[in-house]
Amino acid sequence: MLGEVPRPASREDETMITDHFINLRYAGAESPHHLALQCGELTQIAPWVAVPTATWRQWVRHKQQFAKVVAAGWSTHRAVLISKSAARLWGMWVISRKGEEVELAVPSGSVPPRRLTAKGYRYRRVKSLQESTVSIAGVRATNPARTCLEIARLHGFPDGLVATDSALRQHGVTTYDLREELARMQRTRGQAAMRKVIEHAYGGSESPYESYLRALIIERFPQVKIEPQKPLLGKYRADLCLDGWLVVEVDGDAKYDGTYGKEPVHVVKQQIKRQRALENRGYVVLRFGSSEVKASDEALRIIASHLGKRGRKVA
Repeated sequence: MLGEVPRPASREDETMITDHFINLRYAGAESPHHLALQCGELTQIAPWVAVPTATWRQWVRHKQQFAKVVAAGWSTHRAVLISKSAARLWGMWVISRKGEEVELAVPSGSVPPRRLTAKGYRYRRVKSLQESTVSIAGVRATNPARTCLEIARLHGFPDGLVATDSALRQHGVTTYDLREELARMQRTRGQAAMRKVIEHAYGGSESPYESYLRALIIERFPQVKIEPQKPLLGKYRADLCLDGWLVVEVDGDAKYDGTYGKEPVHVVKQQIKRQRALENRGYVVLRFGSSEVKASDEALRIIASHLGKRGRKVA
């Protein structure tokens, strides 16, 4: 699964979720909680935290992942949530994949033996952590700027750009903040990916899919001029405009399900009208849904084909 869009966690959301947490730290073999775990009435989401199974099944994926990282923070004495786990805590955009682990680090920079690490947890070797650690939702995590850079170095430029665009858009992070954090990480591996994220970060991106596809295009077609959220036709802005003529639109499901208060038929009619106007002015318009962005090879092949028709040499 790719490109999940978690909403920024409000204090109300945090309370609603953590109100369902059940502390297992002192639950002995004869405890009702222990018996409830055995019969499946409780689901254990961290070494010392469980939630009612019925509640867990009602939560959507991003809420489950948020609960997991908060519970992980509550279950550890020294560790700090980093990378994608910290991003979920902050409510940043996250590229979600099957088997996503809770990512942690300890201030000393050491990594516990794998045999002593809970299933689904991964400790990373991280330097200079103290100055970049804050408390949120009652647990320790890296600040937003450091979180973005950790994602870039540990998961690559596209994942890092998604988080960084989100941080600039929603969390008041600036490129100055990012450079300041990078200065603390001078001897850390992954410098190229972190610097690239800072170079291309853009707070105007409107979705993680848009940011992710932009990152893939930057990597695949470095010679192409990319203009994100380019104004065209009055108030309309193209998600991406390549070389001044190829418009790339990334359509999320929410656009067509009434989430934004508009009937799907009205949305489609407006889209057709706008696309016709663009094509009449010489633009070529490509549209990709979230599933097509996930299967990025085909989307990139289609983009390369169109760029090639205009004489652009592409790899």
